[in-house]
Amino acid sequence: MKKLLTACLLVVPCCVNATDINCKGAVTWVMDSPSNCTGNTAFKTSGSNGKWICPPSEKGNAIVLAALAAGKTLEVYIDDQNGTISCATLPWFVSAKYIIINP
Repeated sequence: MKKLLTACLLVVPCCVNATDINCKGAVTWVMDSPSNCTGNTAFKTSGSNGKWICPPSEKGNAIVLAALAAGKTLEVYIDDQNGTISCATLPWFVSAKYIIINP
């Protein structure tokens, strides 16, 4: 039991540091970018600092296009890579963990 408790105490701090950043905003650009986004489209939001975001799935492609067509905003969650990136410092292409369309 002591070993299990010790293992849990060692693992929990590693998991607690994993956070997501939200580069939310209106969809400003959409392009087909299969080579950069594993077959998906790529998009920019007003909060992505001009950088391209890859949806996590084909359903994500549909959510992005629906937001663009309806004039809705998206919540776009991206792994912050242990605090090394922010919305202002995204790489040229980055994958979203998940996206949410705002009603």
